[in-house]
Amino acid sequence: MARSLSAPAVSQVHAGDCITPTTSAEELHRQLPGVARAFLEMITSEPLCGVGLVSPRGEVLYMNDQGARHIAGEDARASDLIGRNLGESFPPVMMAQRLEIFRRVQEGGRPVLIRTLWNGRQLTTWLRRVEMRPDRPEPTLVFALSRYLAGDLRSLFPPEAVELIETSVVRLGPLDCLSPQELRVMALVGAGLSVHEAAQALFRAEKTIESHCTAVRHKLGLHDRVEVVRVAQRAGLTLQDADRPRV
Repeated sequence: MARSLSAPAVSQVHAGDCITPTTSAEELHRQLPGVARAFLEMITSEPLCGVGLVSPRGEVLYMNDQGARHIAGEDARASDLIGRNLGESFPPVMMAQRLEIFRRVQEGGRPVLIRTLWNGRQLTTWLRRVEMRPDRPEPTLVFALSRYLAGDLRSLFPPEAVELIETSVVRLGPLDCLSPQELRVMALVGAGLSVHEAAQALFRAEKTIESHCTAVRHKLGLHDRVEVVRVAQRAGLTLQDADRPRV
C-alpha cells in the first residue's frame, strides 16, 4: 500500500535553520546577504519582465532580452541595445521626457512608475535609483523594471501609493489605423460602458457610437464587442490616449 505524504512535524523546524520573519527588504538582505543576487538572477530570467540598468544620460549598461523587446519590438535582443543610448530607440520628445524623469529619480530617490502605450500595448516601467560608490564616474544609476499590464492602472496603483507618470506620446501599432474618435469610443467600450453611456460621455448620438464601433471592428478584424474590450484592455486605452501625439 502506498504511504500517504504528511507535513513535517513542527518540532523538526529549528529557529537556527530559518530566518526571522520580516516585511523589510533591508532586514531580509541583512539576514541573507545573497538574496539580492538570487533575486536579480531570478527576475532577469523571468520571461515577462524587462530589466535594465541605464545611466542618467540614457546609456544602456545592462538589459535582458525581454526589456529589449519591450522597447524595440519582438525581434529585438539585448545585444542590440547594450552600450547604446535609449535616444536611438525613442523619439526625441519621448527621450527628453525620459531624461527629465531620470533626473527626478536621481534627486528624489523615490521609485516612479511610467505608463506608455507602446506598439499597441500598455507598458509599465518602474524606475528606481541605484547608489554607486562615490568614486565612480556615475555616482547613481537608474534601474528599470518593465512589464505589460492590462486594464486601468489607476485602480491598481492609487496616486497616494505611487507616482504614476504618463508618457507624452503613443505608438499605437495595430491601433494606428483608428481615428481619434474611434479610439475614444474603444476606450469607453473597454471600460465597460454601453453604447448609450458612451454616447452620453462623448455627447454624440447612439447611432454615431454604433457606427464607430462597427468601424473599429472592421479595421481591426474583430468579430464582436468582447474582442473589442479585450484589445482595449490590453492597451489600457484611455480617452487621453486618443489626443496624444503619435510616433
